[in-house]
Order: sequence, then structure tokens, then C-alpha cells
Amino acid sequence: FLLPLALLSLLVISVLAINGFSYIQNHTDLLTQHAESIEIEKQKKLFEKLAFKNNITQDPRISATSVSLSGLYNLSFLTDRDANDQTNINIEQLEVLHRLLSKCTGAPDIAIPIAEYLITSPLLESGFGLLDLLNELSVPLDTGVELLPCIRIASGSHKLNLSLASEITLQAYFDLSPEDAGRLAKYIDNQKIPNHESLKAFLTGIHKDKNFSAILRSTVISDRLDHRATVLEYSGETFAYLDSVLDSEGNWIKNRNFFLWIPMK
Repeated sequence: FLLPLALLSLLVISVLAINGFSYIQNHTDLLTQHAESIEIEKQKKLFEKLAFKNNITQDPRISATSVSLSGLYNLSFLTDRDANDQTNINIEQLEVLHRLLSKCTGAPDIAIPIAEYLITSPLLESGFGLLDLLNELSVPLDTGVELLPCIRIASGSHKLNLSLASEITLQAYFDLSPEDAGRLAKYIDNQKIPNHESLKAFLTGIHKDKNFSAILRSTVISDRLDHRATVLEYSGETFAYLDSVLDSEGNWIKNRNFFLWIPMK
């Protein structure tokens, strides 16, 4: 059975037309998606600039709130490099993290997986944040939420600012009782303890046989902020978390930004 030539030609033309339409439609959809993607990236860049504009927004529906991170424990303290350029876990800092996680989450056991991960990825460059780490380790959501106010990720040059640290952080970092941590926070605040020498005298009065020299090297007492987050909300709903650090030249730069969604015009 053979189709007449005219009918066969019409069938071929129809198939080509259908395929051509599908191709054009798919191509049009891709162009639309590409255009939308470009617009989304433009909006993201505009929102990211809010981290460096003193939280001033032109849209009354959008609010920007700064949160200091300089007083949080920096996970970069967990590793050291030895004379052979090998990365090792700092046992004293691991004990600090264990105490801190006990107080923040009641889940101190995740200190080991965190330290082991940092051994395999010792160079924490800009672009890798705490949420990335929690995702890599499959940390449960509720635990991750509890960790956010307690720990951070930045380069090792961003020391723990004791002037901005919470009493829980002071308690865990120096292995203090709640009462002694409260006194220490008060003395730092009223400048009765203005430097490391007076701090060391306070600490050795509590732990007489302990040497605090090494652990103090990762701390600073200062009113200078060098790590902050900017939380963006649209009509009261959080849509972005912008993580910024102060570089060696004193300029604020992007560390790691997270967008839950993008408000579009």
C-alpha cells in the first residue's frame, strides 16, 4: 500500500511543521527562562549591595538588619598547619567547640565530624559559609538553627572578639562557670579587663595550672567589627542572608550570600 505522492508530501510537511513549532516553542521558552534568569541575577546584585549601604533601602517593604558575627566562635580555629605543611586538628580548640556545642545545641558529638571535614578542606576561602558546611554534613535543620547564633566560618585572621562575645561563648572558650563568665563579660565591658595581660591574670586566678597563651592568640578585645551578616526581609518575610567580612585593607567584601527567594518588581 503506497500513499499518493501529494498526501505523502503533505504528511512530511506537517511533521516538519510540528517539529519546527516545537523547536521554536522550546527555543522561545529557553529565551524566556534566560531573560528571567538575567533579571533575577540583576535583582540579586542590587540586594547584595544593601550589605554595604548601612541598611538603607528605597522600598519600604524591604528591611535590612545587621547582625554582628565577630563575637562568634570561628571554626577556622580548629585546624593548624605544622612544619611539614600538614593540617592537624587543634585539640584544645576541639575541646572548646565540644563545650560550646553542648551549650548551644546539646549535640556536642557533631564537633568531630566538623573537625574531620575541615581537615579535608582546610582552606576556608570566601564563598564557603556555615550553611554550606551544615549541608555538607547533613546536619538536621533544628540543630542547624541552634548553631547559627554560636559559630561561624571565616579565615583564621578573623579572631574571636571577646568584647562582642556572649557569656555562653566566654564560658565555653575559657571553660568557666556561668558566674565567672558573667564577671568576665562585665569586666571586659567596663574595661576593667582591657587587654590580654589583664585577661590572663583573671583566667589564671580561676585555672591556676593552665597556660592560656595559645588559646588567647585567636582572640582580640576590640570595638572593631570585622564580620557581619545582613538579614533581608520583604514584608516581614526573610529572603536573604548576606555574609560580609572586613579585608586586610579595611574594606567590607562579600563572604557568602544565601537567597531563599528573590522579590521581583
